[in-house]
Amino acid sequence: MGQALEPLFTTDDAGRVTSWGESAARLFGRSADAALGEQVVEAVRGADGTLRVVLRSEAEGGGWEVFPGDGADHAADDGAADGDVEGPLVRALFSVSQLGLLVVDRDLRLIRVSAAAGSMHGSASEELLGRRLDEVYRLADPVGDLAAARSVLETGTSVFSRLVTVLGAGGYRQHYSVSAFRLRRADGEVIGLAMTVLDVTRRERDAERTATVSRVRERVGRSLQVMETCQDLADALSPGFADLVVVSLIDQVAGGDYPPLHPVDTEQLLLRRAALRTTGPPDPDLAVGGLEAVRGESSYVRALLESRPVLLRSGRDGRLSDTPERENSLRAAGAHSMIVASLTLRGRVLGLVRMFRRGRSEPYTLPDLQAVESAVAHAALCLDNARRAAHDRALASTVHRRLLPRPPGVRLGIDTAYVALSPTADSGTWFDVVPLSGARCGLVVGEVSGAGMPSVAAMGHVRTALRALAGLELQPDELLARLSDTLTQLAHEWTGVAVSGDLALTAGCVYALYDPIARTCSVACAGQPAPRLIGSDGRIERIDAPVGPRLGAPDSTPFAMATSSVGDGATLILASDELDPALSQEVVDRLLAVYSTARELADGMFTRLAADPRHKGTALLARTRPLPTDRTSVWDLPSEDRAVSDARRLTRRWLTERPGPPSADALDSAELLVSELVTNAVRYGTPPIMLRLILDRSLTIEVTDSGATTPNLRHARVTDEGGRGLFIVSRLTEKWGTRQSSTGKTIWAEQSWPEE
Repeated sequence: MGQALEPLFTTDDAGRVTSWGESAARLFGRSADAALGEQVVEAVRGADGTLRVVLRSEAEGGGWEVFPGDGADHAADDGAADGDVEGPLVRALFSVSQLGLLVVDRDLRLIRVSAAAGSMHGSASEELLGRRLDEVYRLADPVGDLAAARSVLETGTSVFSRLVTVLGAGGYRQHYSVSAFRLRRADGEVIGLAMTVLDVTRRERDAERTATVSRVRERVGRSLQVMETCQDLADALSPGFADLVVVSLIDQVAGGDYPPLHPVDTEQLLLRRAALRTTGPPDPDLAVGGLEAVRGESSYVRALLESRPVLLRSGRDGRLSDTPERENSLRAAGAHSMIVASLTLRGRVLGLVRMFRRGRSEPYTLPDLQAVESAVAHAALCLDNARRAAHDRALASTVHRRLLPRPPGVRLGIDTAYVALSPTADSGTWFDVVPLSGARCGLVVGEVSGAGMPSVAAMGHVRTALRALAGLELQPDELLARLSDTLTQLAHEWTGVAVSGDLALTAGCVYALYDPIARTCSVACAGQPAPRLIGSDGRIERIDAPVGPRLGAPDSTPFAMATSSVGDGATLILASDELDPALSQEVVDRLLAVYSTARELADGMFTRLAADPRHKGTALLARTRPLPTDRTSVWDLPSEDRAVSDARRLTRRWLTERPGPPSADALDSAELLVSELVTNAVRYGTPPIMLRLILDRSLTIEVTDSGATTPNLRHARVTDEGGRGLFIVSRLTEKWGTRQSSTGKTIWAEQSWPEE
């Protein structure tokens, strides 16, 4: 019948049947379901006749097409086969096929080797016969590979496309896709294995390069810390793609400055090593943090100026470094190839990455450069993002420090200090000690939600508003209520949207008002825990102040205030909700047993808690002290005109009896202030009237009566006979004001006083 128009069946490169026509079914007595996927030798076993094998091109999918030989058409039609099929087919597969074929006996010794398999090994096929598989090939996993072959012998279950790695000449890896199936005689006796071997080294190396780029894209960029990003890049490249990775940043970039524009001046450029990863022992010459010049290395200059990776190999005609000392060091470490790539983004140069392979690792090749280019492009983008974030953090940290108060110190009746554990540079946390009239002070610890400049700016607004409200002599609960309204209005101005549950601008705050004369502490809390009060006996209790909603939150629950008595030698701890759990009874007891002042206590707390990275937050510490008896004095005055002269006399005597009497001008001003304030109380107030003098950094004069009417400062007309009292007070004092209480009001004034 001549040549058939359609092949009997087709196979792939591994010799498996991929199609099985009706003619093949009749010729070989096997259905398509039984033949598809089998090795061709198994599919045609036992059949007679000749076959013609035609190799298909890669465009046609590869493999072979099998046609009936001369006179086979008639045999196919009659269901009978003439001639020997196996002989010509096997000879073709072993001599012509590009697929490697191996036949081993039950001891896994080679008894037949195809020409392609011998070529893959680099030896003549005859030289390999009689030797066991692991004697012919240096298997990377000899135990596993031989166990898989023996399993096929014992169970008869074929293995398809097993990836086998062989160490070739020089220790370089070669990868093969191996399929194995058992061979049996007609009587069922197992005689060995047939194996197909396909060289997939190029495919596997391409896969390794793709995996390297994917690993870099997955790991690099998860952090906005510059040094951590550099280390992530080194860890993603080694091991796997490099035996040694050195990531260096241009010195000014490592210091936080803007990267230079491309092209850079390589004569003056310095590199600072930012990250290192090695599979071998560390090299002291490549320690992180070291500086090295660019101008002495031509490969560095090329990579920086050309903005593309540079490949170098050592050998008779190649060097990895232009510096003899560095070249000797690299050769001593076994390095034989290197890729240098610049970290460049948007026309700015951030640094260099150097990758080395050493020992028996395969040298870098040109295809590796494309993978490196993709990897460093992603790394440069992530590094620039981290650099920008670091710049923003530095700016926010500078603003943050400027907005915070000076370190608190000793005041009349109280000693304060603060501790900050693992503070975020761009966070909106703050503390404050607000001096108030009557030797009182406001103690504050707070934090604004979010991070970065918006949070720091909001913190500045909130702290300023809190100080202004504290100056109005408001009670803590009323102060927090007004501060919450201020923050809500600030959120409106910033976002331009109505207040909702998604409002991001909120703040936590605890405000404590300490009065050293009354020895009381009034507290209100907004989203922060109430202060701890440690008595002089070491017993810890928490001031029973309910925790209200965060400032600016949509929750309209009113704030509550609690007042607690505070004895001399007690300690107040206002801690953020992060740090508060760490201040256990045991920790506080040990600290109080060793330290006496607030500063020492804060230092001891930092030393004890900072070692654990879980401890974070801010705390303000205040230790109460006995009020010096010579620093304050109180007199009850009659509600009549003679009270004015009595007040002047008592004031002059108390001030002059002190060590280092004041100047005549200071004494006259104090008498005049007392006279005006007492006169105002006698004329417009309600008895009883009380005069109190407090001498701290300044002289505070307080006149208290039981009236609720608050005086107002006004400018008297020329024809008025009175009304100038408070105007005189405002002129003679640094500040003055009034404060309300449940029993009346107090008018106070502060006068500067010369130091003793």
